[in-house]
Amino acid sequence: MNAPERLRLLRSLELFEHYPEERLSALAACLEPLRLEDGAPVFAEGSRGDGLYFVVAGRVRIAKRLAAGGEMDLASVGPGDCLGEMALLDDIPRSAGAYAKGRAELLRLKRDDLKRWLESDAQLAMKFFAGLVQVQSRRLRRTSDEVALLYDLSQLLLTPLSGPEELLNCALDRVLPHLEGKWSAEARAYNPFEDEMNLVARRGEALGPDVAEPAPKTPAAESWTDERTLFLVLRAPKRLLALLRFRAQAPLDDAKRAEAARILGAAARLLASALENIDFRAEAALRERLRTRTDGPSL
Repeated sequence: MNAPERLRLLRSLELFEHYPEERLSALAACLEPLRLEDGAPVFAEGSRGDGLYFVVAGRVRIAKRLAAGGEMDLASVGPGDCLGEMALLDDIPRSAGAYAKGRAELLRLKRDDLKRWLESDAQLAMKFFAGLVQVQSRRLRRTSDEVALLYDLSQLLLTPLSGPEELLNCALDRVLPHLEGKWSAEARAYNPFEDEMNLVARRGEALGPDVAEPAPKTPAAESWTDERTLFLVLRAPKRLLALLRFRAQAPLDDAKRAEAARILGAAARLLASALENIDFRAEAALRERLRTRTDGPSL
């Protein structure tokens, strides 16, 4: 990648879009291009911070290891976003890992190179860190919204509910206020006796004709059918539980779709666990009634 290309890529990033060209040229010479395949690590959780990364193309997911095993996605960042900025403020291990989601192109700026660039101009340094604070503030606001949503749902799951219909109706009322902009939504619960999906909840405009059950081996838990509509499949290990559809009033760009899918996907996983628990309790109650009838006195 030649110098003009690096400068153009740097200019495309939100953090640097208002800097004078001569200042950016000096910084662009320090950038190291990275091209990653799907799943490749940008940096690992627990590693020492070596600098700042800028996403030029594709997306990067930020994930945290769980004590029980596996990972939890914390964020999804795309073109114009930066990551690893805490390494510039504190020399501490990375609190989460970052991994390419599909093919991704990034620019890496090492800490020492950035330090030399900032030391050349005090006003430049103030402007840079002010912009970095704004980036972190927006990220924190998104995280706070997600935490509030998941808290609302967790409180709902502690409430005794009569069945899947009541759970999904209450869930839509909890989820929609946390989404940016105006959305419509519907929920369909799987009826094993009729082997069909029953519409049990709807908010806002109708989202189209009935949805056929996905194939049993459908790999995607979530998918966008267009720029406005997100389709979520809730499954137990061996069976379908429910289908959710959310539709934004206006088309969403790639970044907003990725963020909505991440947040609604987390909510859907909570609801899937709750639906499994409801089914388990119903089956346990049925077994107890059958046992009582079997063990009861004969006439």
